[in-house]
Amino acid sequence: MFITSKISLNTAIIFLALLSLVTSATVRAENVTEQSYSRSVHDYKIPNVNVVTQDGKKAKLSEVLNHGGPVIVNFIFTSCNAICPIMTAILSKVNATIGSSSPNLRFVSISIDPEHDSPSMLAKYAKKFNASSNWQFLTGDIAEIQQIQRAFEAYRGDKMNHASLTLMRASSTSSWVRIEGIASPDELIREYTLLR
Repeated sequence: MFITSKISLNTAIIFLALLSLVTSATVRAENVTEQSYSRSVHDYKIPNVNVVTQDGKKAKLSEVLNHGGPVIVNFIFTSCNAICPIMTAILSKVNATIGSSSPNLRFVSISIDPEHDSPSMLAKYAKKFNASSNWQFLTGDIAEIQQIQRAFEAYRGDKMNHASLTLMRASSTSSWVRIEGIASPDELIREYTLLR
């Protein structure tokens, strides 16, 4: 009888310990979901620099971003095997979901590896992610690309250390909403609908 009670007590202790671990893991998982990204609002000044599109056309960054409608921007490089393809796939899904219902919406992906990312490399990358005509991929002179990154507080000194960052705004007179972290397509769409 003493052995049975001891086994039952040990079983109860093990059960409670496992229950505690599962509950703790569930709470942590829920917190990760709730904290998948951070949001802040900024008044960034767009530098007056030259960029080149995936079609090889030269433009001023200010003209690309101040086109009169909403814009969603991110920073990528085509040889990235980590967060860039994930962020680009997320933007592709956002574009597929709301792009046709928001005809003035423009997507802009800026390469942080202009030495490697030529217009033709960006065109291949754009095609890989089914980028439509409202999505521009930009490259340019390395000093000017770094100036762009600094203007948006995105410069990390090395392409391998770049942040998961998405910027959006409703118009050229609106503030920028800065999303840090990997937000889901639904989360980005929700943030987009909140733009003013």
